[in-house]
This record gives sequence, C-alpha cells and structure tokens, in this order.
Amino acid sequence: MEPSFPVTAVVPVKPLALAKSRLALPPDQRQALALAFALDTVVALAATSYVVGVLVVTSDRTVADRVARLGARVTDDRGTGIGPAVREGIRVAGSWHRDSGVAVAPADLPCLSPSDVTDVLVGAGTGGRGAFVPDLAGTGTTFVVQECGLPAVTRYGPDSAARHRALGLRALDGAPAGARHDVDTLADLRAALARGAGPHTRAAAAAAELDVPVH
Repeated sequence: MEPSFPVTAVVPVKPLALAKSRLALPPDQRQALALAFALDTVVALAATSYVVGVLVVTSDRTVADRVARLGARVTDDRGTGIGPAVREGIRVAGSWHRDSGVAVAPADLPCLSPSDVTDVLVGAGTGGRGAFVPDLAGTGTTFVVQECGLPAVTRYGPDSAARHRALGLRALDGAPAGARHDVDTLADLRAALARGAGPHTRAAAAAAELDVPVH
C-alpha cells in the first residue's frame, strides 16, 4: 500500500551542548551520540521515496554542516524551543514544497528505517486533523503527520500524546517500533542498539565503549 500523499519531513535538532541531558555519559560522548541519532534519523527519512525533502531546524553549526552533507536543507531555529522550532520548520517546508504534507519527526530515532517511515505515512491516510505516533512509553510523541492545506497543529513536550489526542489528531498505535523508539536514557540507548540502530549511532556507541550487538 502507498501513502495517500507525499510529505516534507521536518526535524528539529537542539544545540548539541543542550541535547540528551538525561543520557548519563560524559559531555563529549553525549554530544557525539545526539549527533549520531540525528544523522541516522535524517538518513532514514531522506531514503524514503514518499518524503520529498528533509528540513532540519537547528542553530547548531555542526549539526547543520553534517545534515547538509546528507542532502537535508537547514533553517535556523533561533534557540526558542521545540514548539517555535516546529512551527518555523512547518512554515519553511510549506514554502519549499507547497503541494506536500508535512511529517514532523524528532531527531532521536536511531532505529528508524525507510520502511518504518512509509508505514507511518500509510497509516496517516487522509481526513481529520492529522495523525501522530506515540512513543514506546505511550505518553510522548514521535511523528506528527498532516496533509497539505491543514493548519500546523503540534503540542510537543511532557505528556504530548494526550495533548495531541485532545487536539483531534489520530493516534497511530500500531506504528512500527523503529518509529516509536526515541532515546533519552542509557536504557533507551541499549534497547535501541539491541533492536538495531543505524550506523552512525552504532559507531558513536562503540566509540563510547558501550556494548554494540552484532546484527
């Protein structure tokens, strides 16, 4: 089955110095892993045929340089937090690909694959105010997908799954695990490595001397 509409992917990325503060590792390793998560997320999105472009919203020059090498477009988030960053990304994406929907994705989905993205877009379908993907815990949100012409409606932050439901977005509870497995803690990271994280994450984890399973 094919998705009902193509999308531009919007990926907000915090400055690396502020990213993944709950990841209990030295700052250099934490920042390297945060960057790796973002790169693996962008690679999966860019490799999905129904994603017409990837827009990364960040004020971090290292992130901007690395994702640009992967073919992503970059716009500045001006350091105002995830809500404004997402809104700015959706605005720029709408001017970039006017006839496409939008899929907002966090920058910490190291297990994400192109087939996972396609499954999310197929599940999103059409009609209503859009759809969202709850994280594995069921309380947070990974993807928010809306078709072209709909007003941008997202409420990322604590308990965002409940807030997205309250906004009328449809929960894609059957979305694949790779699209739901965000990483905040070392336990999340170890589970992601066991599930099958992308090459950037595996390399950063190995450099941090974490156990990286062979897949």
